[in-house]
Amino acid sequence: MHHVSYQKALAHVIACSEAGLLPAKLDREGMAKALVILRDAFDSPGARPRGRARQESGGGDVSKDAAVKPLPFSKDPRCIALAEALKPVLRASCPEGAGGFGGSLQANLHPQDAEALGGVPLIRAAMRRAARQLGWRVQTLGREVEALALVLVHDVREAPAEYADALADDRMTRSREASRRISAVLGEADMDEFGPSPVARQTRAFLEAAQAAMAADPAAWRPGGNG
Repeated sequence: MHHVSYQKALAHVIACSEAGLLPAKLDREGMAKALVILRDAFDSPGARPRGRARQESGGGDVSKDAAVKPLPFSKDPRCIALAEALKPVLRASCPEGAGGFGGSLQANLHPQDAEALGGVPLIRAAMRRAARQLGWRVQTLGREVEALALVLVHDVREAPAEYADALADDRMTRSREASRRISAVLGEADMDEFGPSPVARQTRAFLEAAQAAMAADPAAWRPGGNG
């Protein structure tokens, strides 16, 4: 059985909840669906590709004329360029004073924006590549639900004890902000005092990095430019 710490599990539940992936009604059936979503969204060693990636890998009938295989993400220039552009964003996500530990990046994208970058699987691979190049041990999430494409990467390394206070302070700060935002939604506080949410800020940083990557090598994103 795969075990994760309470903090990692909580961060994952929050991400899925903010993205609208969890059922609204948590009765017995809803809880069963939620557990499946939470389990399947994490990377699983040796897991088979799902969704569109699985279909593209041979789930249906493929014409002999369409025998050209797509580039693996490790060699796809879009993935390589996007990963390079995302490294500063990932570094900036690490809590101050935590020695580069505890970083995470979540982007909530319009499906058309995700498709323009190569699709959710490519974006997820680029996030993973960038994080690993920074020395992170990562878990990632990539889902498309109606009008939302969600991609997330999270550093799951156990930080040395010397950074424990910095990480605890960061968790407390984020918890306080989340609590205040919930109070505002419930009408118990003034919503005008808040700026963009943490996820909105990270999404904007992701998009700025993606736009820079596309501008640096526009040919890679042209139709046929990655083949």
